[in-house]
Amino acid sequence: MSQPATPFARTFSHGVLVLGLLFQFAHQTDVSRAAADESTAPAVRILVGFDGSCPHDPAGVKQEGPDRFRIFPSWRSSPGIDEEAVGRSTRLGFKVVNAGQAAASVDLWIDWQYHDAPPKDRPSFASVDEFMSYRDFVVMRLPKSERWRTVMADVTDSVAHVRLEAPPGETEIHWHPPYNYTQSERFVDSLREHPLVKVEKIGESPEKRNLWLLRITDASPRPKKNFLIRSRVHPYESASSYAMEGMVRWLLSDDAYAAAALREYEFYVIPMANPDGVHNGLGALTAPRGADVCFILYKPDAVNLPLKQAIDRARPDVAIDLHNWQNKHTDGLLGLYPVIRERFVRYMPDQLEFGKQWTIRDPKPLSPEAPEKELLRTYCERNFEAVTVTFEFPWFGRTTDDMQATGQKALWSLLRSLDPPPDKLR
Repeated sequence: MSQPATPFARTFSHGVLVLGLLFQFAHQTDVSRAAADESTAPAVRILVGFDGSCPHDPAGVKQEGPDRFRIFPSWRSSPGIDEEAVGRSTRLGFKVVNAGQAAASVDLWIDWQYHDAPPKDRPSFASVDEFMSYRDFVVMRLPKSERWRTVMADVTDSVAHVRLEAPPGETEIHWHPPYNYTQSERFVDSLREHPLVKVEKIGESPEKRNLWLLRITDASPRPKKNFLIRSRVHPYESASSYAMEGMVRWLLSDDAYAAAALREYEFYVIPMANPDGVHNGLGALTAPRGADVCFILYKPDAVNLPLKQAIDRARPDVAIDLHNWQNKHTDGLLGLYPVIRERFVRYMPDQLEFGKQWTIRDPKPLSPEAPEKELLRTYCERNFEAVTVTFEFPWFGRTTDDMQATGQKALWSLLRSLDPPPDKLR
């Protein structure tokens, strides 16, 4: 027969019951508080500060309401000049982060601040309408996707309005498909073990990022001509990086013309001439008030010295300078001798499938005396009697694969147009 509970046992059981109820209440309170915190936390935010973002600091983003944001592409860490000045930006890149479980309607007001540009830095366009005719779209990459697609904006004055349904996760938005410093480092690393490539570090940027030179040729001991390819002097011109990759990949392919090119030339490739500007989300310079490494300085400073030394050592017989300007509908073919240029456009006519026609500017006579600084094409012509050309390949209507193929086509066409040798064509 069971014994009746003692007063101590009854008291102990009652205490255990009370503690259990208190624990359950505390747990429910914590869960409720966490749910409340989650419900009040912003589901959508703008992420900047990553490699290649522009603006590069949260100070360049203003939240104007639930899921409404104003983006300032001209924001810089300090007052800038040229394309780093207010109202002059040529760069845009940020992420829309949706931490919720469902898609969210997001309004983005991209404020290019055309009218805020200082008088000395006023954009060289006829009007704000012309300026914004190149900024009436963005490219967007959805979470877990590798594809960039174009989204047209509604433009009012110098503000482009984009409304999107942002799925959960990170949706990345840029003016043009990006190619950042990390991508460049990964590309260079992929070539280190290739038997036809020598990877050489030629210096560092002011912020200690790598400057590389790729030397590409076959093992033939025969004398060869030197061929220079320079890319990404202007940070916003990501097309130049994709075109450069297309050129290099083609040279290392099984194509018969590529093998013939490596037998005749040693290729020197500068894959990213301005890594600081690329990483920090700038448009043209190495810093907000930095250098434009598009120019070769005869008395170079520390920023320009490694690049000039590499060019002088290469002593190119042929040189390509890769760029992409803002124009939507014209490719640039600049500085190529007319007789060679006439042959070139037969091999690479207008790329009408991308809505592009060539804008052609033939070279001008060199000045009798060298100036303090020169563009690559005039510097190489003056000092090495090189055949030189600047290509401008704008993005609108092209994918990243298209841009790599365009680079390959341009290099192939230039090599074909150089037969017979250039001195017989001038």
